[in-house]
Amino acid sequence: MAKARWKIEQEERRAELEKSLLENLESRGMVEDVYRDKVQEYMGLWDRLQDLRMDIKKRGVTVMDEKRGMMVENRSVSLEVQVSRQMLAIYAALGFKAKEGAASGGADSDEL
Repeated sequence: MAKARWKIEQEERRAELEKSLLENLESRGMVEDVYRDKVQEYMGLWDRLQDLRMDIKKRGVTVMDEKRGMMVENRSVSLEVQVSRQMLAIYAALGFKAKEGAASGGADSDEL
């Protein structure tokens, strides 16, 4: 089965981001496994963030709670914030600085 175009584009963006992070670390002499592991952790969170965003896009910010019979916040919304914060913490720990507006959800906020 052929992959959807958006999935291929997402995989390409992921590969470019990972390559960029690793090249930047290497240029600063940060080549130890601990830094590569942190990049892998960051990329795992990036994957999760994309999944959460897809869920929010698909189901919306509110969903029906079948037990209570009422609309409630889609859990993916709060998880998106938590994952984004963890990504920012890893990003900072690796010595990167967030671009202006990234923390407030700027256009490049998914690629800190």
